[in-house]
Amino acid sequence: MNTNNDKLSSESILATFGNAEIFQELKLPDLARIVPFMKELHFKKGEQIIAEGTHADKLYMLLEGVVQVDSGRRSMGTVNEGYLGEEAVLDHPEYFYTMTAASDVVKVLSFIGSETSKILEKQVSAKRDFSFSLLRFGLKNKSDVHSKKEPNIVKVDSAKKQKKEVNTFVGWVLAFLSPLILYNLPILSSIGENARIFIAVFAVTILMWVFKLVPDYVAGLLSVLVTLVLGLTPGSVILGGFQSSSFFMALSIFVLASVVVASGVVFRVTLLLLKYTPPSTFFYNLIITLAGLVLTPILPSSNGRVGLITPLLNDLTSSLGFKRQGPDATRLAVSAFFGLSIFSSVFLTSKSINFLVFGMLPLQVQESFQWVDWFLAASVAGLVSLVLVLFISSVAYPPQEKAHISQEHIIQQLSILGKMSKSEWGATIGVGLFILGIVTTSIHKIKPAWIGLALMFLFLALGTMNKKEFKDKIDWPFLFLLGTLIGLARAISHLGIDSLIAAQLGGLMGIMQSNIYLFVLILAGIITLIRFAMSINAAVVISASIFLPLAQSAGLNMWVMGFMILTLAESFIIPYQCSYYVMFQGLNEERKIYSEKSFLKFNLWSFIIRLTAIYASIPFWKATDILK
Repeated sequence: MNTNNDKLSSESILATFGNAEIFQELKLPDLARIVPFMKELHFKKGEQIIAEGTHADKLYMLLEGVVQVDSGRRSMGTVNEGYLGEEAVLDHPEYFYTMTAASDVVKVLSFIGSETSKILEKQVSAKRDFSFSLLRFGLKNKSDVHSKKEPNIVKVDSAKKQKKEVNTFVGWVLAFLSPLILYNLPILSSIGENARIFIAVFAVTILMWVFKLVPDYVAGLLSVLVTLVLGLTPGSVILGGFQSSSFFMALSIFVLASVVVASGVVFRVTLLLLKYTPPSTFFYNLIITLAGLVLTPILPSSNGRVGLITPLLNDLTSSLGFKRQGPDATRLAVSAFFGLSIFSSVFLTSKSINFLVFGMLPLQVQESFQWVDWFLAASVAGLVSLVLVLFISSVAYPPQEKAHISQEHIIQQLSILGKMSKSEWGATIGVGLFILGIVTTSIHKIKPAWIGLALMFLFLALGTMNKKEFKDKIDWPFLFLLGTLIGLARAISHLGIDSLIAAQLGGLMGIMQSNIYLFVLILAGIITLIRFAMSINAAVVISASIFLPLAQSAGLNMWVMGFMILTLAESFIIPYQCSYYVMFQGLNEERKIYSEKSFLKFNLWSFIIRLTAIYASIPFWKATDILK
């Protein structure tokens, strides 16, 4: 019979990690993250530790004693040091050997394999070391150890593959034919030659987005290239996005976010919040929602926030002991996901696509909606969204299990982290300076983009972010897409295409002027239809290109239009419509924390929540003269 010992001191944990070569290169936050997934186990002589052919879900570090290793009826010898069950972190579905305690006492440290594997991925040599460790016993097929084993249940669905090939073929055919058709449309005869050519070229880009023929930024670059080669607009117009404040703001935010995440300060703050959270299901859901909210303005990537929140969700679910896929675990997943996504349009810096809409606004509107002004104007929508998510989730998932969390684990993790490191202080001071600079913009008159750029320079100059991190941690493809999209938007205005759009949509402009509430409903319907065919970014680009000029012609504040587009475009019904939910879904696939069917049912409320948040903001915007 084995016994557990969960009361390992932080000193003994650090000593154990210090003696283990595979853990020595990991930073303290990564070591602290392992704590909830480790236990010290004791086995008596003759007790089985691992059974051959069973699911490989745990890695063991042998601390004391001797272990007998067998394969079938064949003895493979004994071991008195090293690791057992390396299969769990080498992506093998089953253990290759049976391992039994061969001494009076065998003491091991066990780790949940999937969680440990994710953390060890940051150490390049870890899996190689585990491969060599497993090879010491000899294998029938040694090549299996060196490469990730593909699940034998995965097969190519020929029907899906064929459908994809058909869609790709149709997409390319339309991409070649659409320029000829659009260029000769009678409705475009009233505009200039350059404008007609540009519309034809831009249509190709849209079709490439819709059918996913090439990466988004490649499709955008095509329009820019053709525009430059044919001289459709001056270079300063089509390339203007790469010198806009939105481009440099996005770049600096990527750097700031990378430094903050790498420092581990977010993990420390999360632990402190959990330590002082009252033991209640409501408060645990509130805290994980607020964790997403805190990350939203400083990490301009929903995928990035998913990557940070999911480990917290795993830790919290395990610590609370909630039944996997049960109502309480699903509610935690709902709180985590909507905490990191529902506020995306509330902060200028929460998503890279926000910078695109910001860059499409006239300069005088940009001046009126810098970071603080943007947040204040969107604050009512954010507050309404927060209240509705918490309320509806509490009604949909009433508590069924008693919430409890291991304070010992949290204390151990904080103890392992120790005092704040220089990198944590640097990240904290950087965020503080950035916020202070933004708040005091009205005094020093320096744009937030240049404040962010100055901080980026300091981080790079001081070596807080090195050359490799600057290359790898920044989403350069999106920055190229952002620069090209802002340039395309400016080209649309320069060529007078926006005036043509406004003239053709005069009916909608009238509704916009006479009944803003009805217009919001129509806009929501249009964006929902667009989202079935396009990604969030592409839907925002198309919607903003159509409705921002229309808002300007109708005398409606263009920021309000941009905010509504950003808010409504985040809604999705089918998983494929939202890339960061697909990532969230994938991270859940192995541990199956929540019920996906129940989650997607709740997700239908997200559309109502966003629509309600906009409607609730309209009186506020009118009261503050944002809307006339």
